[in-house]
Amino acid sequence: MTRRVALWAFVIAALALAAWGVATWVAPSTQCRGEQMGPGDVCSYSSYTDVETTRTQTYEERVAAARQSAPVVVVLGLAAAGFGVAVALRGQPREASAQASSDIGP
Repeated sequence: MTRRVALWAFVIAALALAAWGVATWVAPSTQCRGEQMGPGDVCSYSSYTDVETTRTQTYEERVAAARQSAPVVVVLGLAAAGFGVAVALRGQPREASAQASSDIGP
């Protein structure tokens, strides 16, 4: 019983991941160090050693990158959900119900 609940929780989480990917694909939002970016904004890359570098990325580039990665998230979420459903349904005792109605014996 616990395994079945865990599998269905996995399926729900995978579908939520796919929904998040669709939402990101349709209306991506982007931030630069916690601040919401808008059209025309520029964000400089950060690294472990320096807070600011000479490399920058525009709002449009960040939105394009988010839109490019969204289909991967959607496909992975749907694939994981399909896998979870397959595993959950495979565990159903179909043979046991067929044997219970058999007139052959034990």
